[in-house]
Amino acid sequence: MSPTAPTGGMIFTAIDTDADNIEAWNRWYDLEHLPPNIALAEVKQGRRYVAPPELHALRRPAQPRAGFANGQGVFVTIYLTTGDPTAAIAAMTEYRDVLVDAGRMDNAGNRTVRTGDAMDLTWAVADPALRLDADDVPFVAHSGLRVVLRTGEGSSVGDASVQIEGVHAALSFRSRFFEGLTADLFYLEGDTAEVTERLRAGAPYPGDAEVVLDAPFDAIVPFCYDFADAIRASDLPQTIDTDKIV
Repeated sequence: MSPTAPTGGMIFTAIDTDADNIEAWNRWYDLEHLPPNIALAEVKQGRRYVAPPELHALRRPAQPRAGFANGQGVFVTIYLTTGDPTAAIAAMTEYRDVLVDAGRMDNAGNRTVRTGDAMDLTWAVADPALRLDADDVPFVAHSGLRVVLRTGEGSSVGDASVQIEGVHAALSFRSRFFEGLTADLFYLEGDTAEVTERLRAGAPYPGDAEVVLDAPFDAIVPFCYDFADAIRASDLPQTIDTDKIV
Protein backbone atom coordinates (compact mmCIF):
# COMPACT_ATOMS: atom_id res chain seq x y z
CA MET A 1 0.00 0.00 0.00
CA SER A 2 1.40 3.42 -0.95
CA PRO A 3 1.43 6.26 1.58
CA THR A 4 -1.50 8.66 1.28
CA ALA A 5 0.80 11.70 1.03
CA PRO A 6 4.00 10.92 -0.87
CA THR A 7 6.91 13.31 -0.73
CA GLY A 8 6.29 16.30 -2.98
CA GLY A 9 9.40 18.34 -2.38
CA MET A 10 11.82 19.76 0.12
CA ILE A 11 12.83 22.90 1.93
CA PHE A 12 16.59 23.35 1.75
CA THR A 13 18.49 25.77 4.01
CA ALA A 14 22.15 26.49 4.67
CA ILE A 15 22.78 27.90 8.13
CA ASP A 16 25.66 29.19 10.26
CA THR A 17 26.15 29.98 13.92
CA ASP A 18 29.02 31.40 15.94
CA ALA A 19 31.68 28.81 16.70
CA ASP A 20 31.29 29.28 20.45
CA ASN A 21 27.54 28.64 20.09
CA ILE A 22 27.72 25.37 18.14
CA GLU A 23 26.80 22.95 20.92
CA ALA A 24 24.06 25.13 22.43
CA TRP A 25 22.52 25.93 19.05
CA ASN A 26 22.56 22.34 17.84
CA ARG A 27 21.01 21.12 21.07
CA TRP A 28 18.26 23.76 20.78
CA TYR A 29 17.73 22.80 17.15
CA ASP A 30 17.38 19.08 17.86
CA LEU A 31 15.22 19.45 20.96
CA GLU A 32 13.16 22.58 20.33
CA HIS A 33 13.27 23.66 16.68
CA LEU A 34 12.87 20.49 14.61
CA PRO A 35 9.91 19.04 16.57
CA PRO A 36 7.35 21.82 15.97
CA ASN A 37 8.28 22.03 12.29
CA ILE A 38 8.11 18.29 11.68
CA ALA A 39 4.78 18.21 13.50
CA LEU A 40 3.21 20.43 10.83
CA ALA A 41 0.89 18.63 8.43
CA GLU A 42 2.86 19.98 5.44
CA VAL A 43 6.14 18.40 6.61
CA LYS A 44 7.07 14.72 6.55
CA GLN A 45 10.63 14.71 7.91
CA GLY A 46 13.51 16.95 8.94
CA ARG A 47 17.22 16.08 8.77
CA ARG A 48 20.34 18.04 9.65
CA TYR A 49 23.91 17.91 8.33
CA VAL A 50 27.32 19.48 8.99
CA ALA A 51 30.44 20.08 6.93
CA PRO A 52 33.43 19.99 9.29
CA PRO A 53 36.76 21.35 7.97
CA GLU A 54 37.82 18.16 6.17
CA LEU A 55 34.59 18.15 4.16
CA HIS A 56 34.76 21.88 3.49
CA ALA A 57 38.09 21.21 1.81
CA LEU A 58 36.31 18.98 -0.73
CA ARG A 59 33.81 21.61 -1.89
CA ARG A 60 33.71 22.37 -5.58
CA PRO A 61 33.99 24.59 -7.55
CA ALA A 62 36.65 26.90 -6.16
CA GLN A 63 34.05 29.68 -5.88
CA PRO A 64 30.80 27.90 -4.93
CA ARG A 65 27.32 29.32 -5.05
CA ALA A 66 26.50 32.23 -2.76
CA GLY A 67 25.73 31.00 0.74
CA PHE A 68 28.46 28.37 0.54
CA ALA A 69 31.49 30.49 -0.42
CA ASN A 70 34.22 31.65 1.96
CA GLY A 71 33.56 28.95 4.53
CA GLN A 72 29.85 29.68 4.83
CA GLY A 73 27.04 27.15 4.98
CA VAL A 74 28.56 24.85 7.59
CA PHE A 75 25.15 23.41 8.46
CA VAL A 76 22.30 22.29 6.22
CA THR A 77 18.72 21.43 7.15
CA ILE A 78 16.42 19.56 4.80
CA TYR A 79 12.68 19.20 5.34
CA LEU A 80 10.78 16.78 3.13
CA THR A 81 7.28 18.06 2.41
CA THR A 82 3.98 16.36 1.69
CA GLY A 83 3.16 18.50 -1.31
CA ASP A 84 3.90 22.03 -2.48
CA PRO A 85 7.06 23.04 -0.58
CA THR A 86 6.05 26.70 -0.65
CA ALA A 87 2.94 25.75 1.34
CA ALA A 88 5.21 24.16 3.94
CA ILE A 89 7.31 27.32 4.12
CA ALA A 90 4.15 29.38 4.60
CA ALA A 91 3.02 27.09 7.43
CA MET A 92 6.44 27.29 9.10
CA THR A 93 6.52 31.07 8.78
CA GLU A 94 3.07 31.46 10.29
CA TYR A 95 3.87 29.10 13.14
CA ARG A 96 7.18 30.81 13.81
CA ASP A 97 5.25 33.85 15.04
CA VAL A 98 3.55 31.59 17.59
CA LEU A 99 6.92 30.25 18.72
CA VAL A 100 8.38 33.75 19.00
CA ASP A 101 5.45 34.95 21.10
CA ALA A 102 5.90 31.93 23.37
CA GLY A 103 9.61 32.69 23.85
CA ARG A 104 10.62 29.47 22.15
CA MET A 105 13.11 31.15 19.80
CA ASP A 106 15.03 32.99 22.53
CA ASN A 107 17.73 30.53 23.52
CA ALA A 108 19.36 29.60 20.23
CA GLY A 109 22.08 32.26 20.19
CA ASN A 110 23.44 34.03 17.13
CA ARG A 111 22.65 32.25 13.86
CA THR A 112 21.75 33.03 10.27
CA VAL A 113 20.31 31.41 7.16
CA ARG A 114 22.77 31.84 4.29
CA THR A 115 20.43 30.58 1.58
CA GLY A 116 17.13 28.74 1.34
CA ASP A 117 14.95 27.21 -1.32
CA ALA A 118 11.67 25.43 -1.92
CA MET A 119 12.12 22.59 -4.39
CA ASP A 120 9.89 20.05 -6.14
CA LEU A 121 10.92 16.39 -6.27
CA THR A 122 11.45 15.34 -9.91
CA TRP A 123 13.00 11.87 -9.58
CA ALA A 124 14.41 9.48 -7.01
CA VAL A 125 16.33 6.22 -7.45
CA ALA A 126 17.83 3.77 -4.98
CA ASP A 127 20.35 0.97 -5.02
CA PRO A 128 18.40 -1.83 -6.76
CA ALA A 129 19.55 -4.29 -4.09
CA LEU A 130 17.37 -2.43 -1.57
CA ARG A 131 14.15 -3.24 -3.49
CA LEU A 132 12.48 0.00 -2.46
CA ASP A 133 9.28 1.45 -3.85
CA ALA A 134 9.59 4.95 -5.29
CA ASP A 135 7.83 6.50 -2.28
CA ASP A 136 10.32 4.85 0.07
CA VAL A 137 13.47 6.33 -1.44
CA PRO A 138 13.51 9.77 0.27
CA PHE A 139 13.56 8.08 3.69
CA VAL A 140 16.52 5.73 3.21
CA ALA A 141 18.94 5.81 6.14
CA HIS A 142 22.33 7.40 5.52
CA SER A 143 25.29 8.78 7.42
CA GLY A 144 26.44 11.29 4.82
CA LEU A 145 25.05 13.53 2.11
CA ARG A 146 26.45 14.92 -1.12
CA VAL A 147 24.66 18.03 -2.37
CA VAL A 148 25.06 19.07 -5.99
CA LEU A 149 23.45 22.30 -7.18
CA ARG A 150 23.46 22.57 -10.96
CA THR A 151 21.89 23.99 -14.06
CA GLY A 152 21.48 22.03 -17.28
CA GLU A 153 21.05 18.30 -17.69
CA GLY A 154 22.20 15.65 -15.27
CA SER A 155 19.45 13.06 -14.88
CA SER A 156 21.73 10.32 -16.21
CA VAL A 157 23.85 10.60 -13.06
CA GLY A 158 21.12 9.08 -10.86
CA ASP A 159 21.11 5.54 -12.20
CA ALA A 160 24.92 5.46 -12.42
CA SER A 161 25.40 6.76 -8.89
CA VAL A 162 23.40 4.05 -7.12
CA GLN A 163 25.65 1.41 -8.64
CA ILE A 164 28.57 2.80 -6.64
CA GLU A 165 29.52 1.28 -3.30
CA GLY A 166 28.34 3.42 -0.40
CA VAL A 167 25.57 5.21 -2.34
CA HIS A 168 22.08 4.17 -1.25
CA ALA A 169 19.94 6.69 -3.14
CA ALA A 170 19.91 9.73 -5.40
CA LEU A 171 17.13 12.32 -5.53
CA SER A 172 16.65 15.39 -7.70
CA PHE A 173 14.67 18.53 -6.93
CA ARG A 174 13.81 21.57 -9.07
CA SER A 175 13.92 25.03 -7.49
CA ARG A 176 10.84 27.20 -7.07
CA PHE A 177 12.94 30.30 -6.27
CA PHE A 178 15.92 30.16 -8.66
CA GLU A 179 15.07 29.61 -12.31
CA GLY A 180 16.83 26.63 -13.87
CA LEU A 181 18.44 25.45 -10.63
CA THR A 182 18.38 21.76 -9.68
CA ALA A 183 19.55 20.12 -6.44
CA ASP A 184 20.71 16.52 -6.53
CA LEU A 185 21.05 14.73 -3.18
CA PHE A 186 23.05 11.55 -2.73
CA TYR A 187 22.53 9.47 0.41
CA LEU A 188 25.83 7.94 1.54
CA GLU A 189 27.10 5.33 3.98
CA GLY A 190 30.69 5.03 5.19
CA ASP A 191 33.40 7.66 5.12
CA THR A 192 31.65 10.66 3.56
CA ALA A 193 34.80 12.06 1.94
CA GLU A 194 35.82 8.73 0.41
CA VAL A 195 32.36 7.93 -0.95
CA THR A 196 32.01 11.45 -2.37
CA GLU A 197 35.27 11.13 -4.29
CA ARG A 198 34.28 7.65 -5.51
CA LEU A 199 30.94 9.06 -6.64
CA ARG A 200 32.51 11.99 -8.47
CA ALA A 201 34.81 9.64 -10.36
CA GLY A 202 32.26 6.91 -11.06
CA ALA A 203 29.22 9.02 -12.01
CA PRO A 204 30.46 12.30 -13.50
CA TYR A 205 28.06 14.95 -14.72
CA PRO A 206 27.71 15.46 -18.49
CA GLY A 207 29.34 18.45 -20.11
CA ASP A 208 26.08 20.39 -20.47
CA ALA A 209 25.55 20.45 -16.70
CA GLU A 210 26.99 23.47 -14.90
CA VAL A 211 27.73 22.50 -11.30
CA VAL A 212 27.59 25.54 -9.02
CA LEU A 213 28.07 23.58 -5.81
CA ASP A 214 29.32 20.07 -5.06
CA ALA A 215 29.52 19.68 -1.29
CA PRO A 216 29.61 16.71 1.10
CA PHE A 217 28.11 16.76 4.59
CA ASP A 218 27.95 14.37 7.54
CA ALA A 219 24.55 13.63 9.04
CA ILE A 220 24.21 15.11 12.52
CA VAL A 221 23.48 12.62 15.27
CA PRO A 222 21.51 14.37 18.04
CA PHE A 223 23.68 15.26 21.04
CA CYS A 224 26.88 14.17 19.23
CA TYR A 225 28.46 17.50 18.37
CA ASP A 226 32.10 16.45 18.41
CA PHE A 227 32.63 18.37 15.16
CA ALA A 228 32.49 21.63 17.16
CA ASP A 229 36.11 21.54 18.36
CA ALA A 230 37.38 20.85 14.84
CA ILE A 231 35.47 23.87 13.52
CA ARG A 232 36.81 26.10 16.29
CA ALA A 233 40.37 24.95 15.58
CA SER A 234 40.04 25.58 11.83
CA ASP A 235 40.17 28.62 9.57
CA LEU A 236 36.42 28.48 9.00
CA PRO A 237 34.63 31.70 10.07
CA GLN A 238 34.27 31.83 13.84
CA THR A 239 31.49 34.41 13.94
CA ILE A 240 28.68 35.11 11.52
CA ASP A 241 28.80 38.42 9.70
CA THR A 242 25.15 39.34 9.94
CA ASP A 243 22.59 39.93 12.65
CA LYS A 244 19.77 38.22 10.76
CA ILE A 245 18.45 35.41 12.95
CA VAL A 246 15.98 32.65 12.18
